[in-house]
This record gives sequence, structure tokens and C-alpha cells, in this order.
Amino acid sequence: MTKSINEKTVRIHRDGFSEKMLDEAIRTQAHYFGDWPLYGTKGGYGDHDAKTMGYVFGSLFTRGHLDLKTRALVILAGLCVLQREPLIRIWTNACLNVGWTEEEIKEMGMLVAHIGGFPTSRGSVLVFDDVLEQRRQNPDAKWV
Repeated sequence: MTKSINEKTVRIHRDGFSEKMLDEAIRTQAHYFGDWPLYGTKGGYGDHDAKTMGYVFGSLFTRGHLDLKTRALVILAGLCVLQREPLIRIWTNACLNVGWTEEEIKEMGMLVAHIGGFPTSRGSVLVFDDVLEQRRQNPDAKWV
């Protein structure tokens, strides 16, 4: 496993952002966000954004050790403690898209309340509630 992680990281420095790597990154991103482009599609928002997306989703999110579902919840937990409400909305949707349930997301919110405190958890729960309610109204949505 470590060898493949190192090979993947080295690949960026050795081969640059190849078409294959960007395709892999777009597929990984789609698991979280459906068709909604977080950083744009290849060439959609300029070369810099495509390379950023390629690095994040093509390298960091495909390293192994943790599956995509677990990575999403870890990211959401960190964003809740840091009170990054716009990003909490994005990653709540991502968690739902990769299979976390409403109850599991709320439970994570209760756990991080012990780390970040009540005000942190309150802001996160309000975002969760809004996203969850909108998704209940539109069950086919991947992003609300």
C-alpha cells in the first residue's frame, strides 16, 4: 500500500497533470458531488483550477488507507470544528452522496460538539438541518 501511495505522489511531480490523472480526479470528485463541478471540468475554469482539482482529488483522495466515504466524514468533522459553514454545506451533501445517513451525520455533529463546543455544534447542526430538509424535498438532488 505504501508503495502505491508514494508512486501516486511521485507521479504528479514526475508526469505532471496528465489527462489520465485528471480523468481519475474527475471520477473521484463525482463520487462526492455528482455532476456538480467543485473546481470545474477539464479546462472549464482555467488550467490552475484543473490542476488544483487534479491534485486534490487525483492524489490526496485516492491514496488508500481510508475509503472515500470515511474521508468525507473526516473532512466534514474538521469543517464543523473550524466553523466553516459554507464548506459544511458542501461536505454534508458529499457525505450524503457517498452513503452516510442523516442519523450518522447528526451523530458526528454531536461528537464534535465535545471538541469544538456548543456554539460550533449549533452552527453545524443548523446547516445540517437545512441541507437535510432540502434533500428530503428533492431526493434526487446531489447538491442543495
